[in-house]
Amino acid sequence: MKLPTRFPALVGISLLTTALLACSASPPAAPPETPASQSDVATPSGWADILGPVSAPPNWQVEPCVNAVLLCVEADGELIGTVERFSHPISEVPGQGDLPLAEGSELEFLQAWVSDHYRVIEEDRQIADPALKFVGETPVAMTVGSLPGLRYSYTINHPNGALFDRGIGYVTTDGTMIHVFVTGVISGDPSGSFSDEGLVETFEPHLDTIIQGLRL
Repeated sequence: MKLPTRFPALVGISLLTTALLACSASPPAAPPETPASQSDVATPSGWADILGPVSAPPNWQVEPCVNAVLLCVEADGELIGTVERFSHPISEVPGQGDLPLAEGSELEFLQAWVSDHYRVIEEDRQIADPALKFVGETPVAMTVGSLPGLRYSYTINHPNGALFDRGIGYVTTDGTMIHVFVTGVISGDPSGSFSDEGLVETFEPHLDTIIQGLRL
């Protein structure tokens, strides 16, 4: 049954019970997968005005959700996951101050942002369960639209090896604003997540293509 939660097309448009909530017209619940200042995220911007060429596996559909901060991913007309976008001024990053980034220092800044982001996520999850094991992958440089950026990912496992969280993110900056795009299998988070790790793995290479083609 096709969910009436997406716009019918991209033109003119600026996981599971929790997934239905994520793609409704109501604002999403505050997600744990957010920048280092998790609770102080500025108002996110929408997908419709930046989405470029779409890549997806056969019989999958990718379009902006009614909730503008989410990108809806469907398989055969059924919602299977979302990707979240948010942006805020670099001045809101702790320790940055009010000055814009110096030209050529973008990747250094983003590396520091990812490191701090990993720290915050690991501390947050260990509050929930000190036995959880966090592993953050080394970020990889890639373009986000026309801007320099990083692709990062992490996993959090139970002591028996069972997956608790898996996050995938892309972060970039134009020197004044920071833009973050996140998804994965995030426990208890209805936004920016998928219901199954296998679905994430299938979509990953296509998401790379989508992020590189953004109109940024």
